[in-house]
Amino acid sequence: MKFGQLFKETLRNEGFPPEWIESALSYSQLKKCINRLSTELSELGLDPDTLGKLLKHVEDYNAAADQSDDRARPFEYILDDSEDEDGTGEKKPRKTFQPKLVFHVDEVTGALHSAQLDEKTKRKLQMLAVETGMTELRVFEEPDNQETPSHPTVASANSPKNRPGYRKIEIPLTSDTEFFTKLTAELSGLEALQKREEQRMHGEIQSLGRQIAHLTDPDRRSNKKLLSVWRQIFQLYLEEGIFFGTTESDHSAHDAAKAQERFNDFCEKLRTSGLSERLKKKENIEAFNTFMNINQEILQGLRFGEINETAMKKILKKFDKRTALGVKATVPKQITYPSFSSHLAKAVCAEVSTEILSHVPQIEDYACPMCMEIKWRPVRLGCGHVFCIRCLIVMQNNKQDRCPLCREQTVANANSDNLDEELAQYLKKWFPDEVKEKQRYNELMAGVDQYGEVYKEKCCVM
Repeated sequence: MKFGQLFKETLRNEGFPPEWIESALSYSQLKKCINRLSTELSELGLDPDTLGKLLKHVEDYNAAADQSDDRARPFEYILDDSEDEDGTGEKKPRKTFQPKLVFHVDEVTGALHSAQLDEKTKRKLQMLAVETGMTELRVFEEPDNQETPSHPTVASANSPKNRPGYRKIEIPLTSDTEFFTKLTAELSGLEALQKREEQRMHGEIQSLGRQIAHLTDPDRRSNKKLLSVWRQIFQLYLEEGIFFGTTESDHSAHDAAKAQERFNDFCEKLRTSGLSERLKKKENIEAFNTFMNINQEILQGLRFGEINETAMKKILKKFDKRTALGVKATVPKQITYPSFSSHLAKAVCAEVSTEILSHVPQIEDYACPMCMEIKWRPVRLGCGHVFCIRCLIVMQNNKQDRCPLCREQTVANANSDNLDEELAQYLKKWFPDEVKEKQRYNELMAGVDQYGEVYKEKCCVM
């Protein structure tokens, strides 16, 4: 299937919002502009084969001479490549510019400019120039630091783009201007769409964040049973690394296909764990569904951005294939594709973390660095590092005086004054089940320390 048809079907069948579809690149219309440009060039005798022959002479010479000299090119396809940022680093609005196809011709002989070519090659180029009717085209040069003039002028001798002894011949084209004007306008539309989507999703995420904070507030008795459910849901979500890798081997942003695969894995783990089914109350179900929908929207944004970026690459490749003008290598910043997908995903995911996930603390953030379990009765050493009380006792019994993290001598002199009661209350409030379990374990191990392994055996009275 041709890409144009695939692009159209993807936009139609993948459930994108109507506003997104309207903002997508008009691939078929851009293709028609290229067809008209190709016709214009062919009518002037500058079909792709002819332009290819002109370039091949230069490329063959450079290859034989083991060098590369762009100044030897007999023609230029000039695109405006001014910076798209101002002094503050802010992006300037995309602007319309006038592409120009320009040939360099010797003022005396009419031969095409092609420095360092042998006489035989120059004669061939001159014959090609005559065959393509270049002598009937207008002479054109643009003055320094001025807009393109609307009528032919002779170049200033000290023009930075001027080649002494040569004049520029501009090929009068219109379809290429139409192509780049349309492409630039549509890219601006995609940038505007991205900004609107960020603002819309920002409001959704903030609203959901407030809702999650209300539903997981441990001071509300009705929330205590569901607090661990929400924590486990978010823990699975973080572990899956749906949009961005979190491991050493995978720490980059994911494309739409990989992100969708990770999201599907997350949904499967939710299903098998039965966590979502434990959310019985209407407000919890609504919050969960909103969270899942936000992730679906991020996935849609990734997919939409990727297929539009592919469409831009394909249309520029087709432009070069049908015209041989080599625009892909010189495309200016004004018409590069906006980072719609990756930027939107990064911005939204950051907000999900700060506005939603942060309302439910994860146990890993409060794990003892020695036993990797929750810090029951946490002890804060003089160096500031915190361990659970049992790990501290074990270190003291083993005559280990230095902190395992910073190596300061702060273990031996730690006592009951080092207990962090504020942190202990916080952990008891947010992790009640984990704290009780760790307390039972510590009491068991304290008995083992005092009475030996036999303490673990249950007493049975016959």
